[in-house]
Amino acid sequence: MSSIEVAADATGMSAVSKAMRVLTALAHTGELTAAELAAALDEPITTVYRMLSNLEAIGWIERENKRGGVVRLGIDLVAVGESVEESLDSRQTAFAALSRINEQTHETSYLCVRDGNRAACIERIDGRYTRTAELPIGGSLPLHQGAGPRAILAFEPEVFQERYLSALASAQLNPMNEADLGRLTAELRQARRTGIAISDGDVTPGIYSVAAPIFNHRAEVVGSITLSSLRAGSDARFEEYDQLIRSEARTISTQLGHQE
Repeated sequence: MSSIEVAADATGMSAVSKAMRVLTALAHTGELTAAELAAALDEPITTVYRMLSNLEAIGWIERENKRGGVVRLGIDLVAVGESVEESLDSRQTAFAALSRINEQTHETSYLCVRDGNRAACIERIDGRYTRTAELPIGGSLPLHQGAGPRAILAFEPEVFQERYLSALASAQLNPMNEADLGRLTAELRQARRTGIAISDGDVTPGIYSVAAPIFNHRAEVVGSITLSSLRAGSDARFEEYDQLIRSEARTISTQLGHQE
């Protein structure tokens, strides 16, 4: 790395550090003027104005006016913070449920959250009998593939579902035909009616997965938990799994403040 590149990296990190100091000061006090920020951070007022302009451009702070008015955290940053906090709460709360599922069934259990048009696995406990490879931690699937992703898609607002299905139909690569769209729509309706989504070998042959959505205090779907097992044994065992995943998902939702 050249001396110029090193200097550029150092300058970039300095800017990030200064921006974080601005955000931290606002988080602690609620609102400050640019002059008060400059004094608190021991930075020239011109430097503070430049940082505020950059942070305002990405929605992380709000100003009453460009000069002299108070500065506060922006709604975009607040939304990011709430999303991160909610994700952490969901993960911590879900881990206990995943552990109970694993202890009772010795099967694989995992937690998914929506990431755009995909569902990502952010927590997972492998089973004793089989370790399905379809969704490792950090892995993701499209929202219409697999029990966990479909359990999320089924409880998203209708506007989102319609937009998602429309994108599948108009995709340039392997667009979904009318018959497949009809089957998917029926599966989503079934999931809403029963409270669970089922994947029976459609992602990984020989693997039965059942998933249920989890909701926050605003009754928004924030993820799903899945139990995944080899397709062997009696159907009665899978009926027990269906009931278990419903119950544990309901427990997580209640702990996140959801009221049915």
